[in-house]
Amino acid sequence: MGLIPIKIDEIYEAEVIDLENEAAGVCKVKGVTVFVPKTLVGEKIRFRITEIKKNFARGKLIEILSPSEKRVKSSCPYYEECGGCDLRHQSDDENLIFKRNKVIKALEKIGKIKTEVKPVVPSFKNENYRNKASFKVENDRIGFYGSGTYQLVDISYCKLLEDKINDALLIIRSYLKNNKNEIKTITIKLGNAMGELLIDVYSTDLKDEKIKDYLISNVKDLKVIVFNGKTVYGNGYIGQICNGLMFNCSSDSFFQVNSVQVERLYKIAIKEAKLSKNDVVLDLYCGTGTISCIVSSYVKKVIGIEIVEDAVIDANCNARINGITNSRFICGDVAKEISKIKEKIDVIFVDPPRKGIDRKAIAVMKKILPKKIVYISCNPVTMARDLSYLNDLYNVKEVTPVDMFPNTCHVECVCLLEKH
Repeated sequence: MGLIPIKIDEIYEAEVIDLENEAAGVCKVKGVTVFVPKTLVGEKIRFRITEIKKNFARGKLIEILSPSEKRVKSSCPYYEECGGCDLRHQSDDENLIFKRNKVIKALEKIGKIKTEVKPVVPSFKNENYRNKASFKVENDRIGFYGSGTYQLVDISYCKLLEDKINDALLIIRSYLKNNKNEIKTITIKLGNAMGELLIDVYSTDLKDEKIKDYLISNVKDLKVIVFNGKTVYGNGYIGQICNGLMFNCSSDSFFQVNSVQVERLYKIAIKEAKLSKNDVVLDLYCGTGTISCIVSSYVKKVIGIEIVEDAVIDANCNARINGITNSRFICGDVAKEISKIKEKIDVIFVDPPRKGIDRKAIAVMKKILPKKIVYISCNPVTMARDLSYLNDLYNVKEVTPVDMFPNTCHVECVCLLEKH
């Protein structure tokens, strides 16, 4: 640490020479790489050093001395402090270019893979697209943490969220202003089937369950309330329609946050897989069984594996309500359960969490040796790493980035692998 020739709170001027994976600008100061969020390539900036690590430092923008032609004015009043968005200061078209380049860099630098990366599939909506938000709460304040901090940014409206979630946020804010509480987080989900809301409250004081009556009386289209992990109002589910099927989703179940764009994502995945009626498909990290159910009409059989018990319960329910009889869902750790599969697997669909696929699971996937793997990823870095573990047996045919998260640095990918 002592060898780095810069100090916390020192102010410097430099030119941004690149954007890193999370869209922060990259500068060089006295030979040290410094990441400064919300800056663009070519800009000369003034910034303050906020954090120093062994091999790099972080800074906070003070002033743009020479702005980029690609810079646009953010329409969000919270953007400068809030950590929810990273790229509102750059045009939508440039953001798509950034995301494609981000995928290419990850594949080439981390995976040592050169393959076709298609242009990013743009989102139908760049605002008000998220069907879920997890808010932090501190007494009478509610919002999101600031970028790179645990400082709460108090907000009244988030431009990323569906309007019904913002409406519920205002009602909850009113409650917090008038009631002392020990609530820590509030998660709101919107089901697109009936426009119904699920509100999940976590508090360190059981007395805060009294918020239930207030929410029931004031929040329109409220379907479910969960308090500290227990359903205290409603049947525990909201409905999501995706690719013509109905899905019941509980509080702990994963469902893609961009309800409209996810249909395009799954259509791309199915199209690239070129499935046949004789195929047996394995769906890893299957969540509520969305991919399994959508794929089921194209193939002979689908087996889904998921570690979250509530999600597996939802998956079985979703198969029933859609009249699907050729699916089976297993609750357990993917790395352990995948080795127990007896059927000959033709195609594997895998949609892991951001940390990627477990190395043990990858080893078993290679033993199963399906003819194709369709890898859906929200993290190009871990995707590239995992592909590098598979490329001794599989060719990466093509990668299609899909913009599931406009105005942020994140991008979803559909990657097709075929056996050598």
